[in-house]
Amino acid sequence: MEKQFADEKMQKYLRLMRLRRNFVFSVLVFPSVVIVVLMLARVDEKYLSIYFPITMIPIILFLMFKLLANDICPWCKCGFFMNDLGSFVNGLSFIFRKQCSHCGKPEKLSKNEDVHDS
Repeated sequence: MEKQFADEKMQKYLRLMRLRRNFVFSVLVFPSVVIVVLMLARVDEKYLSIYFPITMIPIILFLMFKLLANDICPWCKCGFFMNDLGSFVNGLSFIFRKQCSHCGKPEKLSKNEDVHDS
């Protein structure tokens, strides 16, 4: 029973890591690639300066709210990425964080138990 309970928590943890990876990809990588492609295709500047941000803002907001709605640590039930003050501290800690900001779980995994979020 204890092993099944731990596996369920690890599955929730891996889901959080997947959500974070998708959010970072959608906010940083995807818009950058679209901007470069539009610039190489010599698209009119009004698409880059007006239409692209108008299109991306609702998408980014939706993904951010989806991430924040699921930002629950499986171990302590507090915010996984957010600290007690309600902030991400800085953007880099959000991108690279692998432990809960409150309880610090999961602890470092050994090499043979290493779990990848792919």
